[in-house]
Amino acid sequence: MIRTPRRAAVALAVLAALAAGCSGTTSGKNGTPSAAADPSAPAADRARAYMRAVVANDWVNACDLMAAARRAACHDRHPTPEPPDPSGPAIGPVLLDRPPTRVPATSEHPAGWGVITTHTVTWPGKPARTSFTALRMTEAGGTWWVEQREDVADSDLTHSGDPAASALSREVG
Repeated sequence: MIRTPRRAAVALAVLAALAAGCSGTTSGKNGTPSAAADPSAPAADRARAYMRAVVANDWVNACDLMAAARRAACHDRHPTPEPPDPSGPAIGPVLLDRPPTRVPATSEHPAGWGVITTHTVTWPGKPARTSFTALRMTEAGGTWWVEQREDVADSDLTHSGDPAASALSREVG
């Protein structure tokens, strides 16, 4: 009879240990960053919001998503909202082409996250064309901003290990 309470205590201790190990909480020990710790997710979300505004010709919102140093020039280039062109192309949804990657600083731009977005453009009577755009996202004040936008060339996609870095590091001159 003495062993029964002891077995029960040991069984309870084992169950408690198992329950603690299976609690569903995550720790930093497993090496997987939480969504809050991974800055590429909010940077990618802002990049998609920017490109959705660009393809919709909504330059007020697109310019407002640009880095402070680039925002005024954007508003100067697009001073008044343009009405949609009913004879214009059909434009598909803006999607992420691949996960964001870190991109190094250049002589013109700081380091940040490179995000490649894609969308289709279909002009009446013509086949759909897929457009790839690389965006350099930088953080300021706890928010992600578009620092740079470049078209992604076929050579970036086929001959580069990192198409975002390739497109965003080209010297324009």
